[in-house]
Amino acid sequence: MIGIFAKNRLVNRKFLTPSYFTLYLITAVIFYSLFNIKPWKNADDNKEKSLVINNDVVSYYAYLPAFFIHDDLQLNFTETDEIDYHAKCQFWPEKAPNGGKVIKTTMGMSFLYSPFFIAGHIYAINSHHKADGFSKPYEFFLTFSCLFYLTIGIIFLRKILLRTFSEWVTSITLICLVFGTHLYYYSTTEATMSHAYNFSLIACFIYYTFKWHEQQKLFYTILLGILGGLIVLIRPVNIILFLLPFLYNVKSLNELKEKTLFFISHWKHLLVIAVLALLVISPQLFYWKYVTGDWFFNSYVGEKFYFGQPHIMEFLFSYRKGWLLYTPIMLLSIIGIILSYKGQKNIFFGLSIILGLNIYILSSWWSWWYGGSFGMRPMIDVYALLAIPFALSIQWIIQRHIFLKIITGWLILYFINLNLFQTAQKRHNVLHWDSMTKDAYWTNFNKLRMKTANDWHILEKQIQPPDYEAAKKGIDEYNFDPF
Repeated sequence: MIGIFAKNRLVNRKFLTPSYFTLYLITAVIFYSLFNIKPWKNADDNKEKSLVINNDVVSYYAYLPAFFIHDDLQLNFTETDEIDYHAKCQFWPEKAPNGGKVIKTTMGMSFLYSPFFIAGHIYAINSHHKADGFSKPYEFFLTFSCLFYLTIGIIFLRKILLRTFSEWVTSITLICLVFGTHLYYYSTTEATMSHAYNFSLIACFIYYTFKWHEQQKLFYTILLGILGGLIVLIRPVNIILFLLPFLYNVKSLNELKEKTLFFISHWKHLLVIAVLALLVISPQLFYWKYVTGDWFFNSYVGEKFYFGQPHIMEFLFSYRKGWLLYTPIMLLSIIGIILSYKGQKNIFFGLSIILGLNIYILSSWWSWWYGGSFGMRPMIDVYALLAIPFALSIQWIIQRHIFLKIITGWLILYFINLNLFQTAQKRHNVLHWDSMTKDAYWTNFNKLRMKTANDWHILEKQIQPPDYEAAKKGIDEYNFDPF
């Protein structure tokens, strides 16, 4: 009896560690923020634009009401019904060469939304709300799907960091990544966008990559296949994450050769991962075949990558959307990668190659600013990976002189405050969604809201709207001077 009591006390203490407290804090703040913002509040107002099923989410989500409510993945009902689905921001299909109406994005997000869609559908059927896939119950449950997956991601990221770092370094890193970056915005204001979901899937993928390297269990292999398939099905360019298992613990070309031989000796595991990933992706292939007549189809009609002319400097530093300009706290991840060259070479090459490829690929997209958004949102997906060098920087700073600790501590607090302030600016449209310039940024740097008509007039004169048609053709429509 005494032994059981002592064991229970140890378990209770485990859940009161700094990193667990940080997990509770993050969950509570996101939960409070969602109820404070209430993104679902306009769901039943035909005059107001939905804050939940809007922009890219229209396509992410379209598979669910098309399949479960209209029983028509070919979207023929969008022409026969009296409802103007496009005007209501409910269905925005692209046109295939065979005339088929194809949903623009892949269906990975619909997989993740589906349990919450079903919960909303059951509630709507048994209430006064319309069971049409777009009323308030659906939007409410969809919004909280983000909190569910984000919490899973933070739990697994905590596990990853505690493998190498202390409780306090882990806690600081988690707080900085959530509240010092746009992960907070895309977990609250635009919670149903894909970024927080992919962040969480990638955190799980990293964790089970580490576990698989320690012990090649079939369970870990199966999870890597399923998680990898989902990651690609949500955002196909994230296929580069499959490089992680190959580059993990590789410090030189000789070790890369040894790693290749190691994988060859475990070919059955690789086969299981590949087959499971393909099984997860296969519904998309069958859908494309059903609607377009082709097994593979570029549903981003008229949009492409320009790999010969990436906008890397603009992607990183421009006032329009620059990643490090709008998320300066992530400079600690860059510093951490540099530090890892000497301190933890086993992660240096993998991190450098994956981050470099990710930036190159993302900055090669025709719309390198990624439409209407807050900062460089596609980078959020890989923050679980960048958390490792971030924590390495924090650990290095903690071991230095007290003066450096104080300076860095103040900088971190400033960057978190800046991110939260700019999050509020974005909600109030002080930061324009796609047209920011140097003048617009600094003129309104300290403004939380536009107070007068003249403020809006000045902003309108200072912004520079993108030339979308030129960019689609690969024409450089943005004059960027890094200096």
